[in-house]
Amino acid sequence: MGLKLYLITDCFCVFMGLLTIVGNSVILYLFFTKRLDSRRNLRIILYMAITDIVFAVTIMPQICYLIYYWDVNYVDYSPAIIAAIGWPLPMFLKISSGLNAGAATERILALYFPIIYRKVDHVNCSNILLFFCVFLGSVDAVLGVYSFRFEQRINCSSYGCFVNDVFRTYWGMSNMVCGIIVIVMSLFVFFKVQKLSRESGWMGSTPAERKKNMAASQKFRQANRTTCGILFSSIFCLTIPSFLISLVETITGFSVFEKIGAFYVGSLLTSGSMNCLIFLVLNGSVKSKIDTRNLSDAITTVAGSKPHSSKQTTFVDLS
Repeated sequence: MGLKLYLITDCFCVFMGLLTIVGNSVILYLFFTKRLDSRRNLRIILYMAITDIVFAVTIMPQICYLIYYWDVNYVDYSPAIIAAIGWPLPMFLKISSGLNAGAATERILALYFPIIYRKVDHVNCSNILLFFCVFLGSVDAVLGVYSFRFEQRINCSSYGCFVNDVFRTYWGMSNMVCGIIVIVMSLFVFFKVQKLSRESGWMGSTPAERKKNMAASQKFRQANRTTCGILFSSIFCLTIPSFLISLVETITGFSVFEKIGAFYVGSLLTSGSMNCLIFLVLNGSVKSKIDTRNLSDAITTVAGSKPHSSKQTTFVDLS
């Protein structure tokens, strides 16, 4: 069953890779045809789509190689070929974690510090974030190549089987730390979203004010659904599995790489495909196919009061 599980994992990676390429290509098309505006907070979504496509394309040769040379009796993959075509995994795993952390940070600013959020240059911040993530990912890729063991490994199809224990420990611990950071930041986002949703029932005292507040509230709900959906996807498809596997291997020494195969590849491709599907389904701008250039103001703050109340309601848009 172990070798068959390798094949199942590899075929799953092919399916998720194709889904990632197609789904994120649709998002890129919407950006390049100006149906989506990347000038503000959607710039991170654009970078997520690009990096997911690049990873799916660059890792596909490895998956095809694993499937082509799979055998029902035993597998014996060339370490040199695995080293040459497996480097995208550590690089894009770190890039994905960094971009998810950036999306959570942006949402925390929007929910907790709207004044600061309004003044932030989102394009420059997103560019700096991407550069920083690519730098960290490149460091992981270089360390992975440097620590690669060009030794024969029978019945092992994962990149993690061929690197030394020092890099595997560093790789697992760094991914675990990134996962903890993303989970903690996401909890702050989810908590604030729930709190603001309970406090946003009042819509104004005049018809014009109610109409304005209702539009802002709709953008607020849409923004939070999209961001929370992407964070949930990343947590359950990538962060939690990566965290648990790193923790188990650190404590027990049990290697999932040797039992399942290209686990990290499948997790990262699943996260990329789910992110694009969530964005396409939940984002109102996509569903209605409207031009979002008129929605470039990301924060709408509506000040008002109920009878005998001075509470202020803040709506945040990420569309």
